[in-house]
Amino acid sequence: MAGYAVIDVETTGFAYKTTDRICEVAVVLLDREGRREDSYSTLVNPQRDLGAQHIHRIDATDARLAPTFERISGDLTALLGGRTLVAHNAPFDMRFLIAEYARTGVTLSITPDDAVCTMSLARQLSVPTKLADACAYYGIPLDGAHAALVDAEATADLLLHYRKHPAVGHQWDRLCCAGEQLYWPTTEPLHTPTVPRGASAPGSGLLEAVVTSYQPLASNANEDAYLQLLERVLLDRKITAKERRDLDALAANLGLSESARAALHRTYLLAVIDSACEDDVLTADERAHIINLASLLDLEDIETEALLAHASTNVSTVSSDLNLAPGALVVLTGFGAADKARLTALAESQGLAVWPGVKKGVAAVIAKEPGSNSGKAKKARQTGVPVVSESVLT
Repeated sequence: MAGYAVIDVETTGFAYKTTDRICEVAVVLLDREGRREDSYSTLVNPQRDLGAQHIHRIDATDARLAPTFERISGDLTALLGGRTLVAHNAPFDMRFLIAEYARTGVTLSITPDDAVCTMSLARQLSVPTKLADACAYYGIPLDGAHAALVDAEATADLLLHYRKHPAVGHQWDRLCCAGEQLYWPTTEPLHTPTVPRGASAPGSGLLEAVVTSYQPLASNANEDAYLQLLERVLLDRKITAKERRDLDALAANLGLSESARAALHRTYLLAVIDSACEDDVLTADERAHIINLASLLDLEDIETEALLAHASTNVSTVSSDLNLAPGALVVLTGFGAADKARLTALAESQGLAVWPGVKKGVAAVIAKEPGSNSGKAKKARQTGVPVVSESVLT
């Protein structure tokens, strides 16, 4: 399969070996003549905070809805296998790609040197090396740089302009077949749905589609018995190991499949939401309760956000107000040193105590982005602590 796979990744930082992860990936496929064949792009859940959001501009909630790299690794292999990889500053993209595959248990025999680097080609051709400057040099549009698909499309255009130079043109046939010599392990494609930027924005359609895909259940005695036990178990907003065993045993005795149980969990949560919306107001505490229950019932983040969006459309008011009485513990997350100092002083002036981590008794986590996937925000969602913006202090 001769041809090119032009790739770009956005990341949380530069430490590919340790703490940083890919948070968006895009691929543009070109045939051996450089004709565009297809493209692929998705946000990737980095399972941590997003790092330099001022550069890549990825929304934290959108990233939490996205698949993990493990879920898309097989889909990427199907796109990249047999093709020559191309990237602007290829060592950066390739090192992250290799590291992400390694975290899934797959060792790539590919090295950064196996990719065509359009930045290196720029040096050889004495043209500007930065992507934006190179695009300006050739008159290539670059609207929305640091979005993976935008950068990958621009890099593909650059490659075609470079082909016109004899130094690149005479290598073209050899380069477009080089990828056929690279070994890619057999990784099963899962055909995982992609998640674009703006997925969680009202009107995007993605979250609405999730809720409308829930199938209403015809009530019967077995399902009612399971829902009654589930309701009793969740009264204290937790599920102990014994209670989980009891739910498993009842489901087995009633002949409920895993898919039937998942449907019942969604039915239960929709009923909780209907109850929360009866007063036409959705409070921060009610949102936290829904998130906590969704976590206990092992719903995916995209389902949780879909349920919250569903709840928000069923009320006149979505309130972020919290009753933070003097002495209440709050936790800050996602803020730089200056903002953290400012917010700490503001919280303390209101009689609140700023605590370093989430623990029992914490009243709220105040986040730079309430959709954050930072460790503190994640733990708060799992334990039913509201995650709110700094507006709660103003």
